[in-house]
Amino acid sequence: MTAKTHSYLFHGLKLTISGQDAILAALKRRLGHFPPANPEAPSDLRFEFHPTADASRHGVRRPTVPGRMVLELPGGQVLYLEASRQLYIDLAGRARMLCDTQTGEVCVSYLESEASNAGLLSHPLFIIPLSELLKRRGLYMVHAAGLSLDGKGLLVAGASGAGKTTLTIALLRAGFGFLGDDTAFLCTRSQGLRVLAFPDEIDITPHTASFFPELQDFARRPSPAGRPKQSLISTRVYSARPTWECAPAVLVFPQIAQVHESVLRPMPKDAAFVELLCNVVRTDVGSAQAHLDALAALVAQCLCFRLETGRDFDALPALLRSVLV
Repeated sequence: MTAKTHSYLFHGLKLTISGQDAILAALKRRLGHFPPANPEAPSDLRFEFHPTADASRHGVRRPTVPGRMVLELPGGQVLYLEASRQLYIDLAGRARMLCDTQTGEVCVSYLESEASNAGLLSHPLFIIPLSELLKRRGLYMVHAAGLSLDGKGLLVAGASGAGKTTLTIALLRAGFGFLGDDTAFLCTRSQGLRVLAFPDEIDITPHTASFFPELQDFARRPSPAGRPKQSLISTRVYSARPTWECAPAVLVFPQIAQVHESVLRPMPKDAAFVELLCNVVRTDVGSAQAHLDALAALVAQCLCFRLETGRDFDALPALLRSVLV
């Protein structure tokens, strides 16, 4: 099957993706809110996805020099090659990725048997190299949901299972603007620190869907092969439209509590900064330090809170509006 190409204008950078129909469709679900880029313009970032019949024929070869492990993945590892400034992912032979941080070129080689595994190809093999390339271009990833109200940004940060998606849906239902469900980016503009949107599809579990009447159909659907969650496009269920950028004002770190009424408590800024350190992949010193500096600036600018999330989903929007003043 012949490879095709899609190009997007990603916050001023031309992002080009080449591959077969399935991977392009999976990434379009993640990037579809971004405008198409001029096909004649040179690419700033380029991803190529190549299927292979068996693991011995991967288009990405194992590095011949030692690499430093910078991240562990289930069934795989992420290495940084200091001399060549490359990032390498190996998922136990199922897929490999090589990212050249200097040129912006990313090559992904995957087994043909994994072609239908959109979760594998469009998530770790895409977002990890994308984030590494962007931080060298002044855009710094935060693993957080992003919402907005009256031009002020609310970031909901935390590990998987902390309740970010449930809180995001509760706020979207109440008319908050949407920056993203799981990922946002920080940058410095003339106005100061800004948070930039990554208005991705929202991944929800049947348990989360069961809390909201309009999502009962999602709660009953079987999950796609290889993924424990269903994907929801916010614009199809809610009237949410992307808020492309805004000033960050509030940082919330949720945790699920077995109570009815949610409780919002102020959080020390140094504790909030420590919680965010997991966002930094320690590759080269310069870009890692710049990422740390952006996170420090975020914490300094924001009010920080710990949220014990109860079952009062209809009351959560008012609770968070009260601190976005």
